[in-house]
Amino acid sequence: MESTSVKQIIDECKKKTRIQYTNKGGFFSPKLKSINHLEVGYSKIISNPLTIFLERLYVVYKNLRNWFNSVKERWFPRNPEIVGTVKDAYLTGVISFKEKSDVRTPIVHMKVVFWARTKLFQWRKLAEGYTDHEGVFNLPFDLRAAVKWANRKNLIFEVEEIDSIYFDKNKVGHHNYSVFHKQTFPKSDLIGMGYNLREIQLDYWNYRTDTIIPRTLLKFDNGDTIQSYTQGRKDALIEQIIPIELTKLKHLLLIKEDSDKISHASIQADYPINLTQCIEKELPGYTRGDEWFGERMMNGMNCGAFMQDPENPDVYMIKYFGLCNYDHNHEFALPDVTIYFNFNNKGIPIPFKIKTVGALNAINKDQWQQREFTPADGEMLWLAVKRLARSVGNVCTEVDEHFVGTHLNVEQYAIATFRNFKHSPLSILLMPHMREVSLINEGADKLIIKGFLPEGTALNAKGLVKRAKDLLGMFDWKSWRPMKSISEDHRYAQAENIFFEVVENYVNTFFEQNLKGIISHWDEVYRFSQDLVNHSVPVFLSDVDLDALPTNERNQALERLAYYKFQYGFDETVTREKRNNQLKVVSPITHKTSISAEDTEDINNLKRACKYAIMQATFMHTWINEHQYDDLGEVLYSCGGLRFGDKESGVLVPESDLSIAPNLTVTTQQLWFANFLSRTEYGFITKNEDGDVNPIFTELLESKRADFDKIGVSIDDIESRTNI
Repeated sequence: MESTSVKQIIDECKKKTRIQYTNKGGFFSPKLKSINHLEVGYSKIISNPLTIFLERLYVVYKNLRNWFNSVKERWFPRNPEIVGTVKDAYLTGVISFKEKSDVRTPIVHMKVVFWARTKLFQWRKLAEGYTDHEGVFNLPFDLRAAVKWANRKNLIFEVEEIDSIYFDKNKVGHHNYSVFHKQTFPKSDLIGMGYNLREIQLDYWNYRTDTIIPRTLLKFDNGDTIQSYTQGRKDALIEQIIPIELTKLKHLLLIKEDSDKISHASIQADYPINLTQCIEKELPGYTRGDEWFGERMMNGMNCGAFMQDPENPDVYMIKYFGLCNYDHNHEFALPDVTIYFNFNNKGIPIPFKIKTVGALNAINKDQWQQREFTPADGEMLWLAVKRLARSVGNVCTEVDEHFVGTHLNVEQYAIATFRNFKHSPLSILLMPHMREVSLINEGADKLIIKGFLPEGTALNAKGLVKRAKDLLGMFDWKSWRPMKSISEDHRYAQAENIFFEVVENYVNTFFEQNLKGIISHWDEVYRFSQDLVNHSVPVFLSDVDLDALPTNERNQALERLAYYKFQYGFDETVTREKRNNQLKVVSPITHKTSISAEDTEDINNLKRACKYAIMQATFMHTWINEHQYDDLGEVLYSCGGLRFGDKESGVLVPESDLSIAPNLTVTTQQLWFANFLSRTEYGFITKNEDGDVNPIFTELLESKRADFDKIGVSIDDIESRTNI
C-alpha cells in the first residue's frame, strides 16, 4: 500500500480514537470524593445498592451544604476593612514548621488575620499582617473594638495560605487566600495591652520523615489540610471515570463468579477501541511491523532517547534497564533490553537488532544471560522479541519518566514553592503549575506503587520505591536541555523544543516585568533553593562503592549511569553540595539571601530552575500521559508485564499463546489504568479552566499553534500542571 494511504489511515484512526466525553454524570451517578478514593481492584465508589442509596443521600447533603455555604457568604461576608481607630493593643506570637528538633524553622511571610464575630454572626476584622523573617507576627488592634459587648465571647486568629492565583484584565497576577489554621481564645483574656499566642507549630508543607524521597504530608491530626482538588477537576474526574469503573467492576465480578464466561478478547472489547486496534482493522499486521515499532518508540508514549552507537554513529540505540537487582516477583519477565535502529528514507527508525540481558523463561533464571535477536531469526521470534521490548519499555517509561520524572520530580519543586514563596512574584509564576501534584502523588502511592505495577509487572512495591529513589538521583535543573531531533519524523523532539521555546520566552518575559519584586524578596529564593538541595536525594550511585560490586553488577551500573546521563541531561561535572555526607542531586540556585540586578549568575540560575519545573509539570508529563491509551490500550500488543509461563520458550511465543499474557484480572486493570491515565481532560493551558494560567503564557503558546499543527500536535491538549 502506498505510504500516503498508510499515513491517511493512521491519521484517521488518531481522529477516531481521540478521547472525548459525553457522560456528564448525574444526580444518581456514583460519586467520587477524590482521586485517592479510587482502587485498582474493586471500586470504592461503586458497590452494592445500599452504598449507592447512601451516595444519593450524600449528594443531597452536599448540595444543601453548598447552598448553605453560599448563603453564609452572602449574608455574613468577611469585610476586608479593619474596624477600630486606636491601635492601643497588639496580638503577637511566632509561627514555625512543626519539627521534633529544639530549633524549629520559622514560617516566613505567612498571612495572619485577627477576627471578631458579632452576636449576629457578622465578621469584624480587627487586624491583619504577615510573619517576619523569624516567623514572628505582631498585630496592632483596637482593644475596645475587640472586647465590645456586641462581639461573641471568643475571638478568632487565622493563618491563611495562598490557595490559588488569578489574573486581572491587565494580566496582573493576584493571590486568593484560604484559611489553613485557626484557633480561638476568649475576649475576656485581653486584660492588658498585649496578648501572646506564643509559638504555633504548624504541619504546613512539612517534609515526610518516613522516606528519603522529598514528599509532603497532606492531612494532620489537628484537622488542618494543605490544598484540595479544585471543584472543576473533581467534577471532570467523576464524569470521566464512571464508565470505565463500571466496566472494570463487571469484569472483576465475572472473574470471581465464573471465569469461563469472560476472556481476554471480551475484556478488550468492553473498553473503547484504541489506536493500534483501529489501525489493525484497516492495515492488518502493520502495528506489529518494524516501521510502526520504531515510530512509536520515537513518537509514542515511550518517546525514547536515541543514543548514537559509539562503534557506529549511523546506528542509534534505545536502552531499557529492567530488574537491576531491585526487589521483584518471579512471575513476569523484565530483562535489560537494547534496541538498535537504522533510519529509513522517511526518517523512521527501523529496528535491526535487539539484545536482552536477563531471564526469558521460568527454567533458566540467570539474570546475566545474554541473547541477541535479528529479523533473520524468523518472523515469529522477531515479533515476540519486539513485543517483549515494548513491555520492558512500558515499565521503564511508566516508572522512570512518568512517575519519577514528572510526578516525584515536580513534587519537590512544589513543596519548596508553597513553603517559601509568599511575597515574591514567583508565587504567581510557579504555583499554577505546581498545584495538586502532591495530592496526585498521594493517590499514586496506592494506585501505582502499591496497586497496578506490583500486580502487573515484575517489580514489587519495595523495588519500585528503591528504583524511584535511584532515578530521582538523575534529575537536576542545572544541565537539562530539550531532546535533540534526529530525523524529520521525530515529532516528539520537535514538539518538545517548540514548547521549551515558549517556556523560555514566558519565563524571560515574566522576569523582565517582575525582576524588582523578585530581587526585593530574594530571601524567599534562598530558602527555596535550600529546601530543594537539603531534601533532594543523593546523586545516582554516589553512595555506592562500585569497586565492591560483582563484575556484572558494576558493569550494569556504569552502563545505566552513562545512558541516564544522556537521557536526562545530567552533568556529573557540575559542582554539587553535600548534606549529611550525601552528595545531593539538585544544584543550588543561590547562596545569597539578598542580591542586586548585577548578580546575573544567580538570576539566570533561578530562571533555568523555573523553566525546568514548568517544563516537567506541563509538556513532559502531558506527552506520556496523553499517549498511554494509544500504546497500552491493546493488551496483547503491549502490556506492563509478560509472564514467564512454564515452557522453555518463555516469553518468546506468539500473541495467541495466552499463557504468557497478563491474567484476566491484570488485563482489565491495565486497560482501566491506561484509560484512567489518558482520560484526564482537565487543567489545560489554552482552556485555563481555573483561570490561573498567565495570559502571557497562553498567548505565547497560541503564537506557535501553526508550528505544532505542522507536526500533528494540538496545543489544546497540553496540560497546565502535572495531571493524573
